[in-house]
Amino acid sequence: MKHVIKWGIFIFFTFFIEQIFTIDSISFDFSFLLIYLFVIHYFFPEIEQKKIAPSETLPVLFFVTVGVVEDFFQGIIGPAIISKTITGVMLIILVRQLFFHWTEFFKALVIFIFTIMDEIIYSLIMVYFFNFSLSTQLFKIFFIRGLINIPFGLILSWRKP
Repeated sequence: MKHVIKWGIFIFFTFFIEQIFTIDSISFDFSFLLIYLFVIHYFFPEIEQKKIAPSETLPVLFFVTVGVVEDFFQGIIGPAIISKTITGVMLIILVRQLFFHWTEFFKALVIFIFTIMDEIIYSLIMVYFFNFSLSTQLFKIFFIRGLINIPFGLILSWRKP
């Protein structure tokens, strides 16, 4: 129960920070960092377990929860749930397939690529289902958001895998 409260507070604090701070009219997108940190903490625990492979059910439930909270802040239900779940499951597949020690460069690359993938999936859903227009400036914003997430992700996942 303590972990649920801790992650719940962390989720709402993260989205609160996202809503307040902007850089040159570009808002932050730390929601993928929540997913990244949860997967890292879940699949690489501090205390080694008894050769029991962790299930994917709890992480997927967490991805959906993050998506619901993000959709709640955006005012449209659906796109963030889908994008967070897809990128989270892809991150689980990556974590399960890689058996070597992650370097800081590799973690930075994962954070950058998956942040951009999450943004692209979200935008494609918004364009296809909600008829939003897609501009070329949007890809520049995706790139900047991916770069902004790298240092925060590396600091928060310090000494993990």
